[in-house]
Amino acid sequence: METQCIPATAEMTNTNQTDGLFIYTIKNDIAQAKLEGFKSLQNNLDQAAREFEGYLGQELTYEQSDQGLICIVNIRFTSLELCLAWLDSRIRRKLLSEAEASMGYEYKSAIDRKSFDQWISTKSSKKISTWKINLIVWLALYPSVMLLIIISKSTIGRLSLPLNMLISNAITVALTGWFFVPWLSNIYQPWLEGKSKRFEILGTISILILLWISYVIFTAIIK
Repeated sequence: METQCIPATAEMTNTNQTDGLFIYTIKNDIAQAKLEGFKSLQNNLDQAAREFEGYLGQELTYEQSDQGLICIVNIRFTSLELCLAWLDSRIRRKLLSEAEASMGYEYKSAIDRKSFDQWISTKSSKKISTWKINLIVWLALYPSVMLLIIISKSTIGRLSLPLNMLISNAITVALTGWFFVPWLSNIYQPWLEGKSKRFEILGTISILILLWISYVIFTAIIK
């Protein structure tokens, strides 16, 4: 019997962070025949998430598409850190792996730049240019992804592609959300806030140099 996959993409949006609300959005393309199984999965994920600190619940919205249905799942937490703890939890990975085996659920996640835009903006008293945030996120993501590819060749690299993507993206989200983006935004705070033209020029050049050095290093390692 041919297995029908339910592809899902995820993005993070930080809405009204000052009130303690962080929303993780997952968009799912669902075949009509898989709808009941998908609803059961979401119910199991909701029940499991209730055991985690900061969980505020989830909202499901269904929209009609040419291929079937699109379900938008908004998962609400009180903070980015607590949301990441749930996303990277063993019980969540177990539930998604079981769904992959039983109903052909395929999970693919992508980090939404807007989430980091809003996260960094809350740390600064000034409006930050979008192009600067894009550079910071680029500098955070590139080494994270490359290191994971190199380190995981003999481990998660041998898993099926959906499970590989599930685990590797959870690790990447944790690395960028908890470590690289906060760390880099603190280092580059004067540059992000545009305190002077000198800072802007030097900061931009330093990021491009770091990206080039990273590229040269990873190219040498992979060879």
